[in-house]
Amino acid sequence: MMSRTLALVAAVLVAAATLPGAARADDVVSLTPSNFDDIVVNSGKNTFVKFFAPWCGHCKRMAPDYVSLAKEYKDSGSVTIAEVDCTAHQSLCTEHGVTGFPTLKSFMGTKEGEKYGSGRSLDAMRTHVEENLDKGCQISNLESCSEKEQNYHTKWAAKTAEDVSKEIERLKGMTSKTMKADLKEWLNSRISLLTQLSAA
Repeated sequence: MMSRTLALVAAVLVAAATLPGAARADDVVSLTPSNFDDIVVNSGKNTFVKFFAPWCGHCKRMAPDYVSLAKEYKDSGSVTIAEVDCTAHQSLCTEHGVTGFPTLKSFMGTKEGEKYGSGRSLDAMRTHVEENLDKGCQISNLESCSEKEQNYHTKWAAKTAEDVSKEIERLKGMTSKTMKADLKEWLNSRISLLTQLSAA
C-alpha cells in the first residue's frame, strides 16, 4: 500500500512539473568549472548565482523560489539565473570564497561576484535582479534582446516617429492596471523598446 501511495505521489509531482508554464529545476543553469567563464564572464549577460549543497536545509527551503525566479528569466537577453553544486564542484566554490550555504552572488561580466545579503524570498530576489542585474533589451545591442523583443523592435522600427509616440502613450496608460507578472514584464519591455526607438 505504501509503495502504491509513493508511486502515486511521484506521478503527481512529475505531472505538475511538466504542466505548461510550470517552473522546472532545469530552468536554473548549472555551472561547472568548464562552463563558468563562458556563461558568467563572456556571455554578455549579468548572472545571479546560488552556491549550494544538496544537504543544506536553507538551500532546500529557498529552492522553489529560486526555480521560479529562473523561470521568469529563462528567456531574458540580459540576465542568467544559475547555481553551483558545491559538493560536486568544491574547487569552484572555494575559488569564489564560499564558506556557507547558500551563498548568493551577482556577477556583472567579471570573475568577481558581489555577495547578495538580502532576503531569500522570490519577491526579494526578483527585486534585486530587476534593480541591479536586468539591463533589459538594448536596441544598440539587439543580441541582448529575446527573439520576441527583436521581432517587436523590427515591427516598430518601420513605423513613423508619431506612431511610436502614440504607442508609448497607449502602453503607459496600461501600467496602472492589474495583470500577471509576465504580462507586466512584457508591457514594461515594450515601453522600454519604444522609448529607446523614439530617442534614436
